[in-house]
Amino acid sequence: MENVAVAPDEMEEADDRLPTTKAEFMAWSPDNDFQYEWDAGTLTETAGMKKEERPLVRIITRLFAQTLAYQQQGELLAETQCWLTDEQMRIPDLAFFTDEQIKASALTDREPIPAFVVELISPGDKVIHVEKKVLEYFAAGVQVVWHIYPDLKMVRVFTSPKHSLTCFEGDTFDATPAVPDLQLTVDALFAR
Repeated sequence: MENVAVAPDEMEEADDRLPTTKAEFMAWSPDNDFQYEWDAGTLTETAGMKKEERPLVRIITRLFAQTLAYQQQGELLAETQCWLTDEQMRIPDLAFFTDEQIKASALTDREPIPAFVVELISPGDKVIHVEKKVLEYFAAGVQVVWHIYPDLKMVRVFTSPKHSLTCFEGDTFDATPAVPDLQLTVDALFAR
């Protein structure tokens, strides 16, 4: 998913209804094909999932459907809003929520933090934004982050901001400790 940070005042010429507060952001319905992440007053435009990324998501979600977490009613949701703090919302390509988190989020204002997220990294993604999100995810309580680089056929698995494993052809990776039985090989992920 490609991201571009945009300050609301930079976009005012195109649309004078852009949000400048969280309340405005929550009520806002953009009239374009983009989704927007919120970071304490800064909008980040995201293009969303590209059609070339759909096969990767399908492989991951079908494998997830074979896990204990899925049998326990957990879900791996695509492009859902994840409020990491009161003033910061990100939209990972995939986010894992337990059954309890999903039920509680429907009944309260408290936002659940996913234990596992997947980000598909596009060539246009800014490195600083990609790396900053890793720090944000772990600060919020995420346990595992997968960065999938389709153009490089590479996967980087983070289990903390300081610990990551880079996987290429022939390597196996997993989502331990969040979803221990979700594992696959780089070859299987990029098989077409």
